[in-house]
Amino acid sequence: MYANRSPVARNQATPMIIPIAALNPYQGRWTIKARVTSKGELKHYNKTHGDGKLFSFDLLDADGGEIRVTCFNEMVDKFFDVIVVGNVYLISKGTLKPAQKEYNHLPNDYELRLENGSTVEQCYEDDAAIPRNRFRFRYISDVENMESNSIVDLIGIVLSISPTGLIMRKSGTEVQKKALQLMDISVRSVEVTMWGNFCNAEGQILQSLCDSGAFPVLAVKAGRISEFNGKQVSTIGSSQLYVEPDFPEAREVREWYEREGRNAPCISISRVYTGAGRQDVRKVITQIKEENLGTSEKPDWITVTATISFMKVDNFCYTACPIMNGDRPCSKKVTNNGDGTWRCERCDKCVDECDYRYILQLQLQDHTGVTWATAFQEAGEEIMGMPAKDLYYLKYEEQDEEKFEDIIRKAAFTKYIFKLKIKEETYGDEQRVKATVVKAEKLDYSQDTRSLLEEIHKLRTETMNPESSNYRSSAYNSGMGTSVDVPRREFGLPAANQFSSDPRPLGGMILCGACGSNGHVFANCPSFMSEPQGQHYVSTQGRNTGRGMPRQHVGSSY
Repeated sequence: MYANRSPVARNQATPMIIPIAALNPYQGRWTIKARVTSKGELKHYNKTHGDGKLFSFDLLDADGGEIRVTCFNEMVDKFFDVIVVGNVYLISKGTLKPAQKEYNHLPNDYELRLENGSTVEQCYEDDAAIPRNRFRFRYISDVENMESNSIVDLIGIVLSISPTGLIMRKSGTEVQKKALQLMDISVRSVEVTMWGNFCNAEGQILQSLCDSGAFPVLAVKAGRISEFNGKQVSTIGSSQLYVEPDFPEAREVREWYEREGRNAPCISISRVYTGAGRQDVRKVITQIKEENLGTSEKPDWITVTATISFMKVDNFCYTACPIMNGDRPCSKKVTNNGDGTWRCERCDKCVDECDYRYILQLQLQDHTGVTWATAFQEAGEEIMGMPAKDLYYLKYEEQDEEKFEDIIRKAAFTKYIFKLKIKEETYGDEQRVKATVVKAEKLDYSQDTRSLLEEIHKLRTETMNPESSNYRSSAYNSGMGTSVDVPRREFGLPAANQFSSDPRPLGGMILCGACGSNGHVFANCPSFMSEPQGQHYVSTQGRNTGRGMPRQHVGSSY
């Protein structure tokens, strides 16, 4: 029996709260009481009969029933700000439709669509009988035999994580991507890819924990399995990530890892991708010409560390169309009609005000040479530190040349990490290799040093032991079905003897170059950590010995 609640509409009988599992299309009045477990992003769509918008959220009730609710157009305006993940609601009226299983992974044959007569009332007193979420955890070893596009819940230890990268969609927009290796009690690991906002939220937390030397527990709710690169798991719109959760399963995984998992040989079910698709590879400028980058059918994506040695400032931006095309502006060049309006040929419309977008021509220089590159809107704002419209008005409306030149000087002669797209294009009858700045970040010397150390460690390990498959923070050497020794991470640096010329890998163990023992490296060797305080930083000759260096300084820019 379920308790009656207050009426959902005037002059109606008091409805009875029913479980989600009891909903069917033939019911009249009903009310469900459930907690919102996830909420999707607001999306826009374009169809032949018109444009629209939608969002969805998932519900869980006290009996374990789950259902997805979708709102369109006017209902988006009415309920989007009302729905908050974690809150409990009384929901009445709506249309039950067959669930679209290609988009809806919940174990329910129906999904609910809210309409004009639907009501959503928040319960301000939390109901402890309704769980916060419902997990159906599977072992990573099970994922290997599951079909592609299946939805799975996983929980395990994050062994390593890669820096955030950018992927170009077919629509021309870019999306953030971040990958990590997850291992569980089955002694298997899988690559988990985070997309979009997951990279900035949970992804940054995981990155900080891994850089500090920790191996955090991660629970993945509703990850999608793919076979693009062996077996992988990726986030989707309804996915949820829990870092160091307070679950019984999380405590079990942590205890197992500390007891035996840390030193257990691990088998990866994901392969290293070596195809010709997009990969951000670190290069120097002269390699663009020496390796004929950009001359193949697909563009090359590289990362270079360089300084802006020259910048053309005569035409640093262009007038663009601000008309929204779906969820993004048109951005095509517009022409001045002479009457204060601007015309876009693509949209075939006139607008009262135009937008201003960067098109910077930059000369990039590193220790090997120089090259020209073009930076458009997003990359231009990262470099200039302000919108193109503000810089345009400063130069041409306010005519403050001194301030304008000061901004240019601050942007130039600064070292950045540039992610470049290299592609050969045709200008007239001439073929030219064009470099486009996809992303520009001011150089973080501490983080860059760690990346360089990882690359050095990779080369040294491959030279000493070509079959080594140790994990590193930004590159995975594991292969399908290949046994991998998972070493201890030392303060976010590669697990090797960083300061000795001989890392001496032996049976998956790394030996200290100072005392010959395993389980630690030179930087935190107990024989040096126990020396008197007067020898921690600088010797009597004023030389940095590195002996007894405190834990927090290892791997820093010092």
